[in-house]
Amino acid sequence: MLHALHQLDFAINGWARELGWPTEAFFRLALAAIAGGLVGLERETRGRQAGFRTYLLVCLGSALAMIVSISFATPGLWRATPGFTIRIDPSRIAYGVMTGIGFIGAGTIIHSAGSNHGLTTAAAWWCIAAVGLSVGFGLYTISAAAVILVLLALWLLDYVETIIPKVHYRLLTIRRVWEPGCIDEAAEMCEAAGVHLTDLSYRRTEDLAGVDLELRLAITRKRLFRDFQRQIEQDKRYILIAAREL
Repeated sequence: MLHALHQLDFAINGWARELGWPTEAFFRLALAAIAGGLVGLERETRGRQAGFRTYLLVCLGSALAMIVSISFATPGLWRATPGFTIRIDPSRIAYGVMTGIGFIGAGTIIHSAGSNHGLTTAAAWWCIAAVGLSVGFGLYTISAAAVILVLLALWLLDYVETIIPKVHYRLLTIRRVWEPGCIDEAAEMCEAAGVHLTDLSYRRTEDLAGVDLELRLAITRKRLFRDFQRQIEQDKRYILIAAREL
């Protein structure tokens, strides 16, 4: 199998070199657009804001940056002033691309109340930028394998995550009349319902007649949280103010 892959890689690279310049460069750009479009299409079908066009442009731009970089380093591929020699490290543009994508990805990550959103999008952008660089460099089989692995990670593993038990964190805010022992009573209520209380904080109301309790809960089944929330709604001692995921 390894020999077959080696032969396939050798055949694809040989065929691409026969296209000549700049036809091979156009071919690389087209492949980068297809690779980015495939990953972006998967994100688009899942309703992510960064979808088809975003991933296509990131991969295409990365491939173009690499093509420009190796063109500078390859004599005869661009018109230079006679008598001048330019020496350039092709990897420097690649460093710039990955750093730039890292900054863009960092901007998509939103931190709110102890939870992070956008990590998968940032990681996918970084991966697809690397794929664009590899396509622009002419690593066709490696790029194809990378695209397949990225699609498997985004699509197939998403279904695997639904099977694996995970801990979900919720913040529940409730109000009740203040009386001695009411804080311990709320903690005992959580224990009796089978939900894990990770933290409990409270604040007395301005008239000191009531108290707002903030319960940080860790649960493995969402249905358990819904049952606990319904129990609070039916208890006349408590008023449910807010509930959100952490």
